[in-house]
Amino acid sequence: MNNQSPLLFWGLNVSRASIALKRLKARFDVVVNIISGLIALGGLASLGYFVYLHQDLILSSPLNYFLSFYKEPSVWLLLFFVSIIFDMFLYYRLSENEAHKLKINRRTHQPKIDTASGLSDFSWRLVEDAYLLAAKLKQPEATPRHIFRAVLTDRQVKNLLVRLDVDLRVLVDKLKNHLADNPSTNKSVGFSEVAQAVLIKAYGEAWNDGRPSIDPLDLFFCAYNQDELLQEVLYDQEITANKIINAIKWFRVNDQMRINYHVYRRMARLKPGSGMNRAYTAVATPTLDYFSHDLTLMAKYGYLEICVAREKEIKAIFDAMESGHAGVLLVGSIGVGKRSIIEGLAQLMVKEEVPVFLKDKRLVELDISRLIGGTSPAEAQARLLNVINEAMRSKNIVLFIDNIEMIVGISSGGAGSLELSEVLSDVLSRQNIFCLACVESGNYSKYIEEKSLGEVMTTVGVSEPSRDQAIQILESKAGWFESKYNVYINYQAIEQAVDLSSRYINDKFLPEKAINIMQLTAVKVSKSGQGQGSCGREDIAAVISEQTGIPMAKVGESETQKLLSLEANIHTRMIGQEEAVAAISGSLRRARAELRESKRPIASFLFLGPTGVGKTELAKTVAEVYFGDENYMIRLDMSEYQLADSVKKMIGDATSGALGYLTEAVRKKPFSLVLLDEIEKAHPDVLNLFLQMMDDGRLTDGQGRTINFTNSIIVATSNAGALYIEDAVSKGVDLNIIKQELVDNQLNKVMRPELINRFDGIIVFKPLSFDNVVAVTKLMLAKIKKNLAVKGIDLIASEEGVKALARQGYDPKFGARPLRRLLQDKTENQIANLFLAHSIKRRDIVVIDEQGNVQVEKGREL
Repeated sequence: MNNQSPLLFWGLNVSRASIALKRLKARFDVVVNIISGLIALGGLASLGYFVYLHQDLILSSPLNYFLSFYKEPSVWLLLFFVSIIFDMFLYYRLSENEAHKLKINRRTHQPKIDTASGLSDFSWRLVEDAYLLAAKLKQPEATPRHIFRAVLTDRQVKNLLVRLDVDLRVLVDKLKNHLADNPSTNKSVGFSEVAQAVLIKAYGEAWNDGRPSIDPLDLFFCAYNQDELLQEVLYDQEITANKIINAIKWFRVNDQMRINYHVYRRMARLKPGSGMNRAYTAVATPTLDYFSHDLTLMAKYGYLEICVAREKEIKAIFDAMESGHAGVLLVGSIGVGKRSIIEGLAQLMVKEEVPVFLKDKRLVELDISRLIGGTSPAEAQARLLNVINEAMRSKNIVLFIDNIEMIVGISSGGAGSLELSEVLSDVLSRQNIFCLACVESGNYSKYIEEKSLGEVMTTVGVSEPSRDQAIQILESKAGWFESKYNVYINYQAIEQAVDLSSRYINDKFLPEKAINIMQLTAVKVSKSGQGQGSCGREDIAAVISEQTGIPMAKVGESETQKLLSLEANIHTRMIGQEEAVAAISGSLRRARAELRESKRPIASFLFLGPTGVGKTELAKTVAEVYFGDENYMIRLDMSEYQLADSVKKMIGDATSGALGYLTEAVRKKPFSLVLLDEIEKAHPDVLNLFLQMMDDGRLTDGQGRTINFTNSIIVATSNAGALYIEDAVSKGVDLNIIKQELVDNQLNKVMRPELINRFDGIIVFKPLSFDNVVAVTKLMLAKIKKNLAVKGIDLIASEEGVKALARQGYDPKFGARPLRRLLQDKTENQIANLFLAHSIKRRDIVVIDEQGNVQVEKGREL
């Protein structure tokens, strides 16, 4: 409520006696209404019986017979005439009750308003129940908790809690315990100041929404909002104020849809069913009718979906019209809801909740595909001119053109001929008709902005809705999904659809991508079982997993448990480098906690160290442990991006249409680890791309698409300062000192300081010790053993044999890298030769002897 609003206060004294008297009067009113209704029905029955007795006479001359009633009176007819009095009495009482439903008058000029006057009958009873509950518990004041407990008995509030997936029994039990803890007294009960604040704020909620009275949902939310304990109790069931607000808006939207249905039916009687206006002054438009769809007519019969959370854009359209512009162009990405705004405008035109100049107008959508399809450019131009002329003569037409860029570039080809877009812009410039149109943002820049059409039409930007707006839009469509697919959708599923589609689907826009996910989920749940299925957050996660390829466990799994066990999971396949593993695990935990609302990648690391010490292996391990599969790693060798034109290879080229290796890979697999191997070899322009990627969490590819990196981990490796690392480690220098030296004096030779500072962690890898190499050898042999087990063959390696292979495969200069080649040459190749020579079969045992050579022990014969 604004500063000119009246002062609200709670001025009613409530007592047990007043409540009892009021409820007694309500029961008496019900009895009177029932008796009056029965008498009215009895009168109709009497009339029917009278007609039955005298049907022959009445059929011969009905009027004369009734006029002669005074000559031959009938008790049945007398009862009917008497019942008419009760009919009028009953009608009067019901009319009075209906008039009293308008509790809140926004046009009032009273300086003060008692908020008790705004309570609906249901809400009044709940407030009285709260008072009686406090009195029953012998507590001195009725508090927000008493109000909250009372409203939990209301059907609408119960439905709200079911939608929120709240366990009502648990909630009631907790509330009961807390209410019992309050001190008792024998004094008279009153409403506490905080409880009065609840009632005053509830009045304000209803006032701001333009509703006629305070309903139970207002009391529920305001009581919750005024009591920290209630907030904590619901928070234990993962319910926040924001969730309650959005869920209540769901109910408000459904109420509004029901109201709209009745309003449309009432207003539709005043709207002509043809192209004429109410004054019948408009002319026929046969050509326009053939190439168009009347959106106001569709709105009249309820064929258009309700427009939610787009008041700002609709107001911008009205403002543009009132300021004298002949055309308005809605510009936005595909799927943000441009058409929904137009349909919302058509609905407002039916209800006549529009500026005066739009009243008694038709909003007609021109079917461009039909207009230009199957004909020559000259004929298309003639059709458009006929349509425009009919609209001009009619005087009651507002044109709407979806995808208006389709008419750009179409010309009859004759000397001095105009494009279709120029024909339309010429008419608009003279303000002979008014036109609304939609265009995708890229097409606006490409086809419209520099054309005459872009000059005569003012633009209204339609951006992606906010999270809450997207949730409310989805809520408005949930009922249709429930009806069509016979499913039940709770609030958690709607919220999950918006959150997960925003996070993991980056090539589409809200609300369309969330709507698509919700519809796919409803279809899947509908097909999965018998009866009415329930759509929950797990079902949404499963569909997101199918759409994006993200493992289901990684979407729904608790990230806390996953991150807390990172070190242990990494060390199952990563030997040594304890400091590096601890550093990356800590950084991931810190980054994940901070990046819930951030626009940067999950984390970004720079791995420094000699070759063969496990930098790439650790990146693979992180991909497997964190994302669920080693294949979720995108690896780019920076030695291939040393030239200036490498930027095009990285992000794509608009001229040639070539796709970028990095941007396309992340677009298809946004939930991934990006490995930039030997980053110091990349061209400086390529390094600048990485600067933007780590700073903003996004890159624009050659096709103009925004690629999102906020679900990626960025790992860059570098051999810069490798000799210094080896020398410093051999001398026992602390790793932190080594890292500081590298940052201060080594890395700045190959990278800009701004890029170095963008990394969340710079991790130094130590050269491997011999014990580390022995452990790596055991890991590699374990993989060979696993492959042999599939063929029914075992592998045994003695400790001396493992050490022999480690000594032969270890090279201080290249780390553990030669070890892999050694095992391939000396172990895997020998085993392969044995297979080809049929010298080994099931149940045999491959033995690595003390010299590291392969021997075969024959298994037992069956």
